Amino acid sequence: MNKTGPQLLELSPGEGFCIQEKYVAADTLYSQIKEDVKKRALALDEAISQSTQFHDKIDPTLESLERIVERLRQPPSISAEVEKIKEQISENKNVSVDLEKLQPVYETLKQRGEEMIARSEGADKDISAKAVQDKIKQMVFIWEDIQALTEEREAKLLDVMELAEKFWCDHMALVVTIKDTQDFIRELEGPGVDPSVVKQQQEAAEAIREEVDGLQEELDMVVNLGSELIAACGEPDKPIVNKSIDEV
Repeated sequence: MNKTGPQLLELSPGEGFCIQEKYVAADTLYSQIKEDVKKRALALDEAISQSTQFHDKIDPTLESLERIVERLRQPPSISAEVEKIKEQISENKNVSVDLEKLQPVYETLKQRGEEMIARSEGADKDISAKAVQDKIKQMVFIWEDIQALTEEREAKLLDVMELAEKFWCDHMALVVTIKDTQDFIRELEGPGVDPSVVKQQQEAAEAIREEVDGLQEELDMVVNLGSELIAACGEPDKPIVNKSIDEV
């Protein structure tokens, strides 16, 4: 048309305007169609690329998340020892670090999947779109489950650590106090003869009785703390706490 249009215009000047209008319109339409086809091809290439990326990454990502959530669903028992609990808290924080590393992939997959569904006829009509939607829902569910389990685990660990710190601190202080009291009693002299000496010894004995009564209160507190710690910690550590209570 671009070649014949001008030639026809020369042969028939009277109809030139009409001919010119037609070949310009045809040329414009051709250019528009060509541009539309190009855009369509680019859109298809982009859609194929996104679909490939989504399907290549979604299953490995789900597997990684599944491994993490399984560890959290069956965590190691909580220790009764403060330093070990701190290690467990650190290990739990590492899960959050692992999750942060997966965050970009997670967000990209979620976005790509939603875009793929939006381009389809809808998950209720398109089987492929429904499959993508199911994968996204599964990924989001596991992701949120990991976050919830991590927060729950950290809260438990912090509670038990606070209890363990209190128990072991009070336990150690009580053991020292009992030893000091025993040493003091052993160092007491035998009953005196002089009334003034006997009176001093009676006063000392009364002070010791009061201290022993106070020790009983401290012992009861330590036993109660120990019982709480036994209930909170895992089975492997319960005998350790029990033994420590029996020692006092």
